[in-house]
Amino acid sequence: MEKRINLKDGFIKQNMVFMSGLLIAPVIACSTTLVRSMAVCFVFSIVSFATILLCRLIPRTIVYTLRVIIYTATAAVFYIPAVLLAEAIFGEALIASAGVYLPVIITNSLILTKAETRFYHEPFSIMVKDVIVFILGFDAACAFTGIMREYLASGRIGGAEVPLLFEIPAMETTFGGFLFIGINAGLFRALYNYRKNHAAESEEGEESLAEYAEDMGEFLVGKHKAEREKSSKEKIRIYRTAIKKTKNINELLDMEFLSNRDVLEAFEAIIAEGQEMVPDNEEGAGEDVAEETADTSGEPADENSGETAGPEEEKKVAAAVAAGEKTEGENGDIS
Repeated sequence: MEKRINLKDGFIKQNMVFMSGLLIAPVIACSTTLVRSMAVCFVFSIVSFATILLCRLIPRTIVYTLRVIIYTATAAVFYIPAVLLAEAIFGEALIASAGVYLPVIITNSLILTKAETRFYHEPFSIMVKDVIVFILGFDAACAFTGIMREYLASGRIGGAEVPLLFEIPAMETTFGGFLFIGINAGLFRALYNYRKNHAAESEEGEESLAEYAEDMGEFLVGKHKAEREKSSKEKIRIYRTAIKKTKNINELLDMEFLSNRDVLEAFEAIIAEGQEMVPDNEEGAGEDVAEETADTSGEPADENSGETAGPEEEKKVAAAVAAGEKTEGENGDIS
């Protein structure tokens, strides 16, 4: 499987001027105007592209030191026609004004370093695209520097006047070039790092949100399932406080609350004395509950039970009897 190459590396991530700080001498010395910047870009593009493509044919069995010498010699050969073409297009005076800074292109890091560490490890089709992107990255930085320095120094771009509130003539000097490259390199790196960190945070946030949504989805499904099971299985019932032992724990207390207010008050008194509302436990379903009580008339517990009511049940029954006698004494009878 072919290794995928990020073609944005040469233009942004590994920009030779603003990120790597390589080959900045021709940019600082020569890129004082748009036209001079274009001349530098023209020579650099021809020499670098032709040299890298041709030197790919050099066998890797040759030692690195000798290969570097061959790369430099090949670049020098391509430099001659590139400069002649540049003189024909941009003028001899302009090319001559570049001085010794233009020939430095022959030994640029794109040819001597990137070719060995990156380009020659890629498939040919990928390498061609990658080299073009790196060259365009340098050209863009060089042209931008020339445009801005010309504009800030004289209020012109390519010879055309552009309104400017103030001028900075020092931008035409080497010191101005160093200052401009340094400031823009810092801003470029800061913007790149900000976008990189923001993208990483966004990606991490999306992954966390996806994991959270997945976990919450499982949790809510389980919760709703549990609630459905709970609503269908867990029921609150009021069990009979009966004369004899209750044989069926699912038997509900049957009372006509609306028929007599006194009965309702008596029932509330029973509830106040002890909690009679218990959940319907499936594990206890079908099992006998030994709950001995006494009725309001004072009759003993069921003879078949063979057990007596406990202290708590006796207190509940006593409270119920007291409430029943009180209401009976006040109203005469209970319907």
